[in-house]
Amino acid sequence: MQGTRVSQLSVSFQQAASRLTTRNAINWLEHQPVAAHGLGWLIALFTLPLSSGLVGRIIKDRPWLVDYDAYACAADTVGKGLSPYSLTPFCDGMNATPYVYAPQIAQVMAPVVETLGHDLSKTLYLLILGAALTFIGWAGMIRAFPKASPLLRIPVYAVLTGSSIASGNIGIILHALILLTAFDLDRRRWPFVAAVIFGALFKPTLLTCLLVLLYQNRPLKDRILGGAVSGVLGVGAYVLLMKTAGGLSDDWRTSLQQIVMTDQPGIGFFSWMAWFDLTAQSPVAVALAAVHTALIAGAGFLMVQFGRLTNMERIIFGLGVAQLVNPRLMDYDILYIAPCLVIMVSLCRQAGRRWYNALSWVLLALCSLILFINLWDANALPIIPMSGLAFEMVMLFSCGLLLWVRRHRFMQTVRDIPLPAFRPPVPVTAAE
Repeated sequence: MQGTRVSQLSVSFQQAASRLTTRNAINWLEHQPVAAHGLGWLIALFTLPLSSGLVGRIIKDRPWLVDYDAYACAADTVGKGLSPYSLTPFCDGMNATPYVYAPQIAQVMAPVVETLGHDLSKTLYLLILGAALTFIGWAGMIRAFPKASPLLRIPVYAVLTGSSIASGNIGIILHALILLTAFDLDRRRWPFVAAVIFGALFKPTLLTCLLVLLYQNRPLKDRILGGAVSGVLGVGAYVLLMKTAGGLSDDWRTSLQQIVMTDQPGIGFFSWMAWFDLTAQSPVAVALAAVHTALIAGAGFLMVQFGRLTNMERIIFGLGVAQLVNPRLMDYDILYIAPCLVIMVSLCRQAGRRWYNALSWVLLALCSLILFINLWDANALPIIPMSGLAFEMVMLFSCGLLLWVRRHRFMQTVRDIPLPAFRPPVPVTAAE
């Protein structure tokens, strides 16, 4: 009797698995009531964590654009000849968070804020921020792959929360600037490299965006050389910034160590280290972060090398991978990850429809779980760090699947790698 029940369960499981691999999640969503009444309802559903977070901030009268206030307060403090680095900054009319950027940035902003005034400069910042968000949304979800079904794109927005937008972090504007210059990468690379280096003066982790140069559809030597030179220029620019910080250099470094690395390790790799009682500054965490970066960046490289992607898809995919390898990923950095996931799943179509169908269900289930937990209780689980880890597992599986399908081409590529010829040493004979 018990064996019969086990057999029935096994048959039911096989039937369910067969249905999941013969019908993808997009087809299923098309027949659901929420989608049948228009895409607007589906968008509203999967952006509930974002919209409810913004509405809740309004109802609770919580501050907005605190990142701008940090810059403005630091500029005002520097203008008075004081250090902008304080754990409890205070400026009239502002809700400033601790300032952690280079003192030169506050010194440049000081005359701008003084000339325009706090209200006008904040309004201009808000307009630029809104334009940046609109541009990233359009470029990442429409321009990158106009033929992809919107039912595949929409669920990934469940990972966004209100805090990722309401803080008004300058990282969003810098991401938009980098993306804007990336559109012209096929013709010229220097505007993109300049934009990344400029962004790195604010946030050095943006140097990971130079991975895009390795993912382009160019000769391999050209990609490696361009990426290496750009990386050296970027690191050199940030080192120069630190060397010219003047008398505020020590305060800045203390702020970076205490706030950036200790109190705010982000939602990426460094946040996972807390699960093992490791800090972001520990040698073990730093070494593992390097391994993690090499693993994810390498997997992304193999996917663009052996998958069939358009030039624009390569750029969007590269920018998304650049965020995944960022060990100090922040919530405002995940805007690129959404379209990157869509490209990952779409690549699996090249492995056969059954694999594509299965991965589409995995993506929908993952996004639905994120949506549920975000709405149930944002603090119940570290859902955003766990989401990043889950996305990387999907990426590694997709990479392995793609390499298996392209295994003959992959092995031929490995065999074609030029290796230095081995010449056995010539024996030295004794002179007669």
